[in-house]
Amino acid sequence: MRSWRKLCRRGQADPNKLPVYVARAMRLELWSKENSAGLCRFHGDAIQIRVRAGEYLWLPLLATEHHEQAYLRDWYEGKSKVGEISVSAFGNKARVYVPFKREVELKPAEGICGVDVNERSLDLCILKLNQAPRHIRLDTSKLAAIAHSMELKQKSIQEKLDAVPQCSLQKRRLKLKYSRRRRNRTRETLHVVSKRVTEVLTRERVEPVFEDLTWIRRSMQRSRKSLNGKTLRRDIRRRLNQWPFRKLQFYVEYKTLRHGCQVHYLPREQVRGTSSTCPTCGSHVKPNGHAFTCKVCRFTADRHFIGAFNEAVRWWSASTAKDVGSSVPPEWCQMQPSVEEPVAPVKPRIEAQRPPLLRFATEI
Repeated sequence: MRSWRKLCRRGQADPNKLPVYVARAMRLELWSKENSAGLCRFHGDAIQIRVRAGEYLWLPLLATEHHEQAYLRDWYEGKSKVGEISVSAFGNKARVYVPFKREVELKPAEGICGVDVNERSLDLCILKLNQAPRHIRLDTSKLAAIAHSMELKQKSIQEKLDAVPQCSLQKRRLKLKYSRRRRNRTRETLHVVSKRVTEVLTRERVEPVFEDLTWIRRSMQRSRKSLNGKTLRRDIRRRLNQWPFRKLQFYVEYKTLRHGCQVHYLPREQVRGTSSTCPTCGSHVKPNGHAFTCKVCRFTADRHFIGAFNEAVRWWSASTAKDVGSSVPPEWCQMQPSVEEPVAPVKPRIEAQRPPLLRFATEI
């Protein structure tokens, strides 16, 4: 309506002819015995949409083998239910989004796990009673590499195609192509990392604790200052604002819930200072890179490990309604931050083989 009024003032549109909006997407409410006002019904291989009284539109679904094994088999057996279906037009076809819901019985946990989501790593601190804390680190530097390479690619496309003669249509197509490629690669990496985290949580039988990072992007604004009193540079702000921390938390959350593991979030008012607070004496230390060294008790450890440990301890203290200092078990204070190997198997190193005659000659 705003663009139509603007065009009418410029004389480029007819004020007596109202604009028409073509809806290419719709959300359909399920039609069942309890809800007779619904518009569609799911049949597994097709969707039945009510058009008028006694008239229906059938949309056949093209389901892959993955959909059959992961979703449709459980729906046929009655283990899951169908949510609100969405349909969007795409050329001469239609994309149908069918959400599936299932009730999962929560399993008892043997401990908690603080998860510190960083730009280039994902640090887990597993805390169990009568056991010392354990530190597991997953490398997520591939996300930053994807963002940096695609940013350079889009910058080069913009510089080349903005020269005379300008190719606006080609530039738009190429930017759309590489933005889609960047999104797909980022999602693939996030799914791999979240799957590894889920395997660790289900194997250890612990509940994850995340930081509530709501409004964290406000700290990266131009008017805000960093720890040294200077404003963040433009490239650093762009890099931090492209950090997909919430998407990674969402992937881990729904994958762990599917295995009966509940996810917790540390309240916003308790998030501050998790990576700069000493876990033994409680003093605040200014971070210096990845190393954390307390000037009071001389405790030294990895800063991300300290952040994950403080997240888990603060949430555990708040859930049990105790003070942080008096509620920590003595085993948890025996901090030995030994980083374990990544969850993914390491590829074997293949060395070049020498010919037998040369090897025999060198041995002699």
